[in-house]
Amino acid sequence: MNSLQLIRAIRVGGSNKVERQYLDFLVSGKPLKELLGQNDADLISPFGWGDNKDYNKRLLRIFRLQEKPELSTGRIALYVCPECGDIGCGAITASLQDLGDRIVWKDFGYETDNGELSEAYPEIEPIAFDRQSYFAAFSKL
Repeated sequence: MNSLQLIRAIRVGGSNKVERQYLDFLVSGKPLKELLGQNDADLISPFGWGDNKDYNKRLLRIFRLQEKPELSTGRIALYVCPECGDIGCGAITASLQDLGDRIVWKDFGYETDNGELSEAYPEIEPIAFDRQSYFAAFSKL
């Protein structure tokens, strides 16, 4: 079983890139991007940046299984465009599953706003979180 933490991270700005401070996912002490093989992807998590408090509250409710995901595929966006956060720019997404004692992220892929995955990552195993650890990570937001 994996643990989940959200830690402060910075996307360095410059050369037509806005600097962003955000919260990144740590899975059992390792960055999620590393586990997904996406270290070089210029994407950030949707947490901890932006001024839209209503959006941030809705996002938190989605990850805490209190509301359905907003993507037409029913998936959650783990990493989004660091400039605007729009799914149209592309995002790394996953299915979110509640299995009682654990929460699972699985079926990772890259999608845009056309409602389908443009690239699947079948080699990435599902990530199961201890339910208490998972909800504790989001309760700190």
